[in-house]
Amino acid sequence: MSSVTQETGSRRSASVSDIGRVRRENQDAVLADDELGLWLVADGMGGHAGGARASTIARDTVRERISSGADLAGAVLAAHEAIRSEQLDNPEYNDMGTTIVALAEQKRHYEICWVGDSRAYRISPRQNRFEMLTSDHNVAGVLVASGALTPDEATRHPQRHVLTDCLGLAGEEAPRVDIVEGEWRPGDMILLCSDGLSGELGDGEMERIVRSAGETDAQGLVDTLLQDALASGAHDNVSVVVVAAPQEAIHPQRPRWKWPFGRRSG
Repeated sequence: MSSVTQETGSRRSASVSDIGRVRRENQDAVLADDELGLWLVADGMGGHAGGARASTIARDTVRERISSGADLAGAVLAAHEAIRSEQLDNPEYNDMGTTIVALAEQKRHYEICWVGDSRAYRISPRQNRFEMLTSDHNVAGVLVASGALTPDEATRHPQRHVLTDCLGLAGEEAPRVDIVEGEWRPGDMILLCSDGLSGELGDGEMERIVRSAGETDAQGLVDTLLQDALASGAHDNVSVVVVAAPQEAIHPQRPRWKWPFGRRSG
């Protein structure tokens, strides 16, 4: 198991990536960088070494691009191109790819971009809300979007793990990058996770755990979610990042800069 916790003054974020109970290697990658204002989960796929390589490339490329001033969607697409380049240079990585869900913030505003079925949830204890912010880029997700399946039925669909988009997907077209924007509210947290968590516990159980935890800190929630996933069998790698609202959300002020995002892909 590998775990990373970030602290900046008060503890804002925590992350963990665990091999689980069944897999022989961990192909996930996580990032929790409070100073940069960037957090992500990438769930790799494609053979013994390929999945871990793809998720690592995605994490490192997004961090590098954001550090250089790129927008989040552009950084995610750059990660796709970096993975494709690695595939062309190294045939043994031809089938590798990765999902990604990433959160970037500026002051009280944030943006989430994702490709694949790694997810983001907003936890709002003061509003008594637990809500999924992303939609799955897989066959079951497409059927839910079309109205052919309910979200509950999707959790049991035989093709729920068949992705329709991922980073490293072969072909000339870039993957679909979906975007959602928001503003931090006092007490809120954002939960990012691989399907090793959401697929193991399900939304209902995750909501029960979150509600039972109350207004806990990021590390406490990460630890609780991981332990429950392990207790349930953890048939896949389990990766979790939890980010708490910044101090600016406690004493909100109108920002003086113009939010640079606003484009939506897909």
